[in-house]
Amino acid sequence: MPRDTRRHFLKSTLLAGGAGLSLADVMRLRAENASLTADRNTAVIQVWLGGGPSQFETFDPKPNAPEEIRGPYRSPTATKLPGIIFCEKLPKTSQIVDKTAIIRTVTHTTNGHFVGAHWLSTGYIGENNRASRPSAGSIVSKFKEGSKNELPPYVLISEEQTRNPNIGEVMGAGHLGARHQPFTILQDPFRYEFDDARLVRDISSLKLADDLTIKRMGDRKLLLAKVDKLARDIDSSGEIDDADEFNRAALNIVTSGKARQAFDLSQESPSTLKLYGEHRWGKMALLARRLVESGVSFVTLNTAPDSLCWDWHLNIVNDNRPVDGSQGPSRGMDISGPPLDQMITALVTDIYQRGLDKKIMLVVWGEFGRTPRVNKTGGRDHWGSLMSILLAGGGLKVNQVIGTSSNQGEVPATRPVGPTDVLATMYRHLGIDTRQHTLTPQGRPIPVLPDGEPIRELI
Repeated sequence: MPRDTRRHFLKSTLLAGGAGLSLADVMRLRAENASLTADRNTAVIQVWLGGGPSQFETFDPKPNAPEEIRGPYRSPTATKLPGIIFCEKLPKTSQIVDKTAIIRTVTHTTNGHFVGAHWLSTGYIGENNRASRPSAGSIVSKFKEGSKNELPPYVLISEEQTRNPNIGEVMGAGHLGARHQPFTILQDPFRYEFDDARLVRDISSLKLADDLTIKRMGDRKLLLAKVDKLARDIDSSGEIDDADEFNRAALNIVTSGKARQAFDLSQESPSTLKLYGEHRWGKMALLARRLVESGVSFVTLNTAPDSLCWDWHLNIVNDNRPVDGSQGPSRGMDISGPPLDQMITALVTDIYQRGLDKKIMLVVWGEFGRTPRVNKTGGRDHWGSLMSILLAGGGLKVNQVIGTSSNQGEVPATRPVGPTDVLATMYRHLGIDTRQHTLTPQGRPIPVLPDGEPIRELI
């Protein structure tokens, strides 16, 4: 048994023993994890609409309901699917719906941002405003980390966090630790256009654990060699190896020619750049496609790490937050609808045109839907009982709508789908068996998912 493997095994055995597991239990878990390997030729792009996108103003409008239910938009757009309509602010998406699967009946039991975001990101209900479980991206990093393509397994392309910092943490590694945190690229939420210079800075000035930058990479290589020798000589627990592994990955990313090419949007054709648009979401999506095409296994495109973008309490059309940004960037469907429409359409079109629809699975969702009744300020409030989401690619059976909601968009009328069912479908595509376990620092085994089954209509 190699030294690193032996260290990890002994460490896991000791920790698990302290948790009350027998050696036989530990052997079974280790054998189970070793025998179930992920499919490394698959990937997921998750578009996260933090704050809770409205089912009425996206994929399940109710034009015949009373105005206080229907909302401000009165002219829904027809789609390629007979009898299926979308909000009028999604005209482009309505024309590529035949390459998607819409689920109109995702449902759960919380109206809390953090609890809901934690649930959909990890499969586990959040508690105490603390991210305690690994996100799907970090699970992918754990079970697909053996890739040799010099790219991180999990990348987070996100707008900067302006408020509610604990919500953004649900996209992290939880108890898996720094080694499985996402490689993060940030954009300015107050700027419409994508900031190309910011992307260059995020890559070239990546800081490592000892505050060395790429400008002193030669020194870093020497330091890593010394750390390796130090670890071999004095470390019997494996902790030094684990702590430095994340930095080794960072070193590989910023020095790899393949990685630099994957992050270089200037290599795209003018027609592709036009397809995605100049706005930040469009180029964030284009970057996501480039990364998964190059070998990254999981990319989250986070349009609202603080939940504000889609949290339309004040007004559905434009939530009229102060222009100084003191309450976060101002949003509403008139503002967010057009770039979302172009981003989704571009991703779906591009994935299928490039023949990547078996490799890449696209998931577009947030933590919950919005209340059926418009509130007194013209907005909608939190509503966990019903949400609409969009899936595409992944070899799924598309060109369908799954589930129907009640007449006033309150609850599923048919075929309710839980968050862990969506995650189970995602993991199935990635080749990750959800019966596998991770171990907490205390040695407690945690299943990848506590429940949930792949959605049968899609497979």
